Amino acid sequence: MAIEAEMMNKFQQIYAMLEDDESKDIYLNRLNYLITGDFRYMKDIINKYVPRSETVQECMRLLPPEKSIVLYGAGNDAEVCLYYFEEDPRFIGFCDSDEEKQKYGLAGYKVFDPEYLLNSDDTIVISSNKFKDEIRESLIEKGVSKERIFCFLPQMYNYREGEYFEPDFMVFEEEEIFVDAGAYNLETTMRLQNHCKILKKVYAFEPAIENYNNCKKYRGGVKSIVELMPYGTWSERKTLYFSGAEGTDCMVAETGNTSIEVISIDEVIDSSERVTFIKMDVEGSELESLIGASKTIVKDKPKLAVCIYHKPEDMITLPWYIKQLVPEYRLFIRHHSGREVETVLYAMP
Repeated sequence: MAIEAEMMNKFQQIYAMLEDDESKDIYLNRLNYLITGDFRYMKDIINKYVPRSETVQECMRLLPPEKSIVLYGAGNDAEVCLYYFEEDPRFIGFCDSDEEKQKYGLAGYKVFDPEYLLNSDDTIVISSNKFKDEIRESLIEKGVSKERIFCFLPQMYNYREGEYFEPDFMVFEEEEIFVDAGAYNLETTMRLQNHCKILKKVYAFEPAIENYNNCKKYRGGVKSIVELMPYGTWSERKTLYFSGAEGTDCMVAETGNTSIEVISIDEVIDSSERVTFIKMDVEGSELESLIGASKTIVKDKPKLAVCIYHKPEDMITLPWYIKQLVPEYRLFIRHHSGREVETVLYAMP
């Protein structure tokens, strides 16, 4: 009981630390989602705060106006796609080969057997990003006309408008020195150029070999200002292990199929420079990475944009640790996708 009371007290204190109603609303709904697993809490966040992609809406206008619409795929991406179709009178339900889903439906909608599509003329929109090619090929092999099958751009599955740089509280300095922890393909660094006046220098960390090679390939015109390092970020220099395939789903683990080298941000940063912005999307290593950047954070008080959705305990540990380091930081939370991912904790000096 004492542990539960302490945890509740921390939740209450963190809630009180948040600067605005949007942050508090997102925080409460994410907590309820963690406790219950009920996606309706995430849907409440998404409906209130995530704008629908104009690109996807333009694509939807290309669908035959007189045909019913079925979303093929009732997995993790399905409810994200439903976000775009639930108010469309043409939408009649999902399709999936999973018999359990056919029995119980999804989000109040019927889930059809794939055989249904062979005997209908409904428009089919693929609602699975991971299996979209496999689904499309399977349908065509079974004789479904290509003209009936639509697969929209990735924005439908994981839309991230405004992430890191566009919240209304964000203020950029005359010159930005940026730490991109979890650089992936340097997309975030490239986007920062569109928001700040001068991007003076970037420290980019990316331990996954394929992603690191993509960073080298894509850095192009920013090569002279990007110090690219094949490391993960952590609290110290050591060898860890990655689990998962290389890409956006890599996570540090006790054991794994790939060993990686990690390093602290403090060890790398030139002490004569003043870091102005740190972004972290490091697949569950955010707390250790913050510990490894603590000297830089205390000295420079940079803007922080830290992903807070990878581990349940991050809802407590990340805001709590940041506030202990720099009590004057103002904390905000924003959500940037139509899924449960891309919830970001911002700390502003």
